[in-house]
Amino acid sequence: MSLNVCVFGVSGYTGSKLLYYLNKHSKIKIVGVFGNSKVGENLNEIHPSIKNLPKLKITNYNDFDFSKVDLIFSCLPPGLFQSKIIKNLDPNISIIDLSGDFRLENKITYESFYETSHKSFNLKDKFVYGLSEINRDIIKKSKFISNPGCYPTSILIPLIPLLEKKIINAGHIIIDSKSGVSGAGKKRVEENLSAELNNNFYSYSVTSHKHFPEIDQEIKKVSKEVSFTFIPNLLPIFCGLQSNIYIDHKDIELSQIREVIDSYYDGELFIKTKNKKPVKLSDVQGTNNVLINIFEDYEKKKILIISSIDNLIKGASGQAIQNMNLMFGFKENESLI
Repeated sequence: MSLNVCVFGVSGYTGSKLLYYLNKHSKIKIVGVFGNSKVGENLNEIHPSIKNLPKLKITNYNDFDFSKVDLIFSCLPPGLFQSKIIKNLDPNISIIDLSGDFRLENKITYESFYETSHKSFNLKDKFVYGLSEINRDIIKKSKFISNPGCYPTSILIPLIPLLEKKIINAGHIIIDSKSGVSGAGKKRVEENLSAELNNNFYSYSVTSHKHFPEIDQEIKKVSKEVSFTFIPNLLPIFCGLQSNIYIDHKDIELSQIREVIDSYYDGELFIKTKNKKPVKLSDVQGTNNVLINIFEDYEKKKILIISSIDNLIKGASGQAIQNMNLMFGFKENESLI
């Protein structure tokens, strides 16, 4: 079985990483690539570091014949796919959307946090939330996937097992997350962010980050008694993401948390727990892995879970490939190792 695949938004960091994995996938043929600012340019000239890309030009999707397309990926900035494109596509073609347009189940919340109106919210119920290891069974049966955000991926992977098993069943959690600059998007990085972050570090969108309602939504599906504070920060590095999750130690043993997470993800290809010193971001950069450390503080008042991923891979394009593999019955790690 071979799939004909198209990609919207190929010039950004996420689109570039997605092309890399699609191009090395033995079951995939890239047949169309779309954009606005790069229309007419050759794909291999935009991404010279990706070897043996097909000889395609960036085109306007309105001029493309989708009759033989099996799957569409959208790596566009939030708002564009839902407002301008999806209603013009053949509804029988499968979609994996990496933008966030179909992650949130409440229209008002989406419009508030994404600061744009949602023109296609009637299609939301078609989309499955693509947290691969958690929703594997329904992803396999779905034609439409909303790929999770990078911060939520790093946070929900360790927390959901603990919530499901009621190891954490109440209280307030502090989540302090730090990401490389690529998470802000190529345009913003090229405009001014690289200069701002040179030898620098800062928190941002502390009360309004788009990933807050996504994390909140998925946590509330498992437990309505747990609240949290989420603080995103930018690091002066290109890629990599670490979430430090602080949980009250009362009535919870460190061994319980380790046992639940180890058992829940036993046999998983991409999720590993480390019980000794914290991992370095260099341990996850360039991989689709989630590395989880678990510690207690000196006075045994808090348990600290450290969850590390590559924000562009497991936090975006790698997980999208993993979801594609699940949807179409390929090996789950095809092209990701």
